[in-house]
Amino acid sequence: MNGKFSRRDLLSGMATFAAVGALGSMAAASRQAFAASGDRKFLFFFASGGWDATPLDPKFAEDGVSPVGGTDMDPETVRASLGNLSWSSGPDREGMDTFFRRWGGYSHIVRGVNVHSAGHESGMQWMMTGSSASSIPDWPTILASHGSIDYPMPHLVFSGPAYPGNLGAAVVRGGGGSLLSLIDGSINGSVDRPQEVLSTPLDSMTDALVYDRAARFAATKTGFAKRRSEDLLSNLERAMELEGRRFEAGLDRNGGSMLDQAVMAIEVMRLGLSRCAMINIPGGWDTHGGNRNVGPQLHNFFLDLDAILDALAATPGTSSARLLDEVTIVCTSELGRTPKFNGSMGRDHWPYTSMLLVGSGIRGNRVSGSTDESFVANASDLDTGLPLEGGETIGTEHVGTALLELGEVDSGLFLPGVPPLRSILRNAG
Repeated sequence: MNGKFSRRDLLSGMATFAAVGALGSMAAASRQAFAASGDRKFLFFFASGGWDATPLDPKFAEDGVSPVGGTDMDPETVRASLGNLSWSSGPDREGMDTFFRRWGGYSHIVRGVNVHSAGHESGMQWMMTGSSASSIPDWPTILASHGSIDYPMPHLVFSGPAYPGNLGAAVVRGGGGSLLSLIDGSINGSVDRPQEVLSTPLDSMTDALVYDRAARFAATKTGFAKRRSEDLLSNLERAMELEGRRFEAGLDRNGGSMLDQAVMAIEVMRLGLSRCAMINIPGGWDTHGGNRNVGPQLHNFFLDLDAILDALAATPGTSSARLLDEVTIVCTSELGRTPKFNGSMGRDHWPYTSMLLVGSGIRGNRVSGSTDESFVANASDLDTGLPLEGGETIGTEHVGTALLELGEVDSGLFLPGVPPLRSILRNAG
């Protein structure tokens, strides 16, 4: 890992009463430093409720699967394929066809991922952390906390799950709203006893004065007092940068759709404000009462994902020509659904699911893992992703440690002894 760049290097020499000019210089220098960074970014999409894994792991007659005692596929769907990839196609999910035909070369499907649970909460924690221990942070939080620079909003959670563990300082909720209202004082109008809001020049001078006093205090202390004062300095740095760059980053626009949030995530990544983001995939994925909505939801999701890949391809990166070459997309859910329909033509909870990985560092046009005709995971070789007798059942922990390796983080610090699923990595082996 490279030495971490700190905004403190830019702020430590700021004169107390030269706040306005100094803050402008700080923002310009910070942008240059961020532009020099080569950190890989990560954009997570999560289907809360437990998505049906069969669309990414189809079981049709041409796959040699007997429907008797095996897996039920949705009515009016057929097997579609391109290269090494296959999926269930149908008139209600044409967006999947569009996406894979355009971006299959960037896409890796992981099948038969064991979430070690058939419950929503426990499955969600296993999927995002590879563990049931509450002290272990989720993958995006770990990645965001271990970048080569000090991000103002390391892990930006628009929607979806977040398990900060012992790295809570890295997690920021939402792209606008209360966070910026607290920073700039505009939330004052919503409190019971409003106070006068400082003018922008006076507010900047006050920030600089507080920062200068805290820096002087920290320089003379050791131990707990020094750590607390440095925490204050870090928070002040992040607040000043976010306030100064809110319009540049479009942080005032807090769109509610998945696509809106993804576009904002792309922008804050481009500007070096965040390394990771989490966005919920809309729809009702808990389909006990019927599976009819799955196709339209997949159609909408993959159409949006297609637009997101277009945006990444059109956005300049910080260390490469396109942000597409710097951002890894992870699409997942907390559990799968039963291979057989229940009495309502729905599916109940199942501990094996499918994941989709796209973009930077991912070995495209590939599949890792497999399931048998009853949708139980087969053992696999973690280096190739191919079936291997006596191999490993791919678990959430193996995918997560591979993502950490992709982000140049030592996974042994969090899940010691867990080998990564290196088959998903473009440069592995």
